[in-house]
Amino acid sequence: MTEVCQTTIIHPEKVDVVKNKLENKDLSNLLVLGKCFSDPSRIKIFYALETFKEMCVCDLAEILDASIATTSHHLRYLKKQGVAKSRKDGKEVYYSLANEEILSTIRLVLDMPNSLSLTS
Repeated sequence: MTEVCQTTIIHPEKVDVVKNKLENKDLSNLLVLGKCFSDPSRIKIFYALETFKEMCVCDLAEILDASIATTSHHLRYLKKQGVAKSRKDGKEVYYSLANEEILSTIRLVLDMPNSLSLTS
């Protein structure tokens, strides 16, 4: 049995409220964050940077069990999206989350599976 309404709109006032709220809402940042979480390697990077506020590329590559080039690619993507930042110290490059707001958001998202019972 399919769980769909057998009619059109029942609550037009609710539909109007949500449509009005969405009318001028810029969802691009949420879409970018969604893309950042769409790759398992990036999620692991988030766990690492949430655990230790800053980590070098070579350590992150070891955590990912990936090459430094592949890890750098993921980190450049996160940096380009404004989620991560980097600093160079001699021959080493260290990455961290871009700011406290992103860190708080990442913590919330990473903790979500503990409170959800999603099925694939």
